[in-house]
Amino acid sequence: MDIVSIEIGIGLLLLFVVPVIYAITNQSRKEKKTVKKVEDLCKSKSIKLNETGIFQALFIGIDEISGYLVTSSVPVKENQIELFALSSINKVQMIKELAPKTSRTKTEVIEKVAIELQFKSKETPTHQIVFFDEQVGTDAHQSSHEVSKWVKLIEKHL
Repeated sequence: MDIVSIEIGIGLLLLFVVPVIYAITNQSRKEKKTVKKVEDLCKSKSIKLNETGIFQALFIGIDEISGYLVTSSVPVKENQIELFALSSINKVQMIKELAPKTSRTKTEVIEKVAIELQFKSKETPTHQIVFFDEQVGTDAHQSSHEVSKWVKLIEKHL
């Protein structure tokens, strides 16, 4: 009877643990595949990414040597990669749009978190790299943390 209980316990443990392990390894495999695809696309333009990050549906990377910022939506397609020369960027800042909550409390809800790039050329409009809004992202506070990290990283190379 004790052996049967142990076997049932092990079976139930495996029933819950194996899918979690599979999900984690599958996500890691997808991220590595995305980074490799972007790196291959960047090699044709002589760009080698030093820092990369995948945040939900956004890929962002920076090449410190040749001075480029690379962004793309995930899954990556060849025509969706955006390259920004760091030398053409005048200012980078975090944009956080807040909206009042509909309840009686005086709290506000984060509607959008993005990096705004302002360029030296007046003809080039500002560009926003959106980390969180109604369609993109699930966690506004985590997005804010990621944006502040990337703003500091980009400012360091301007």
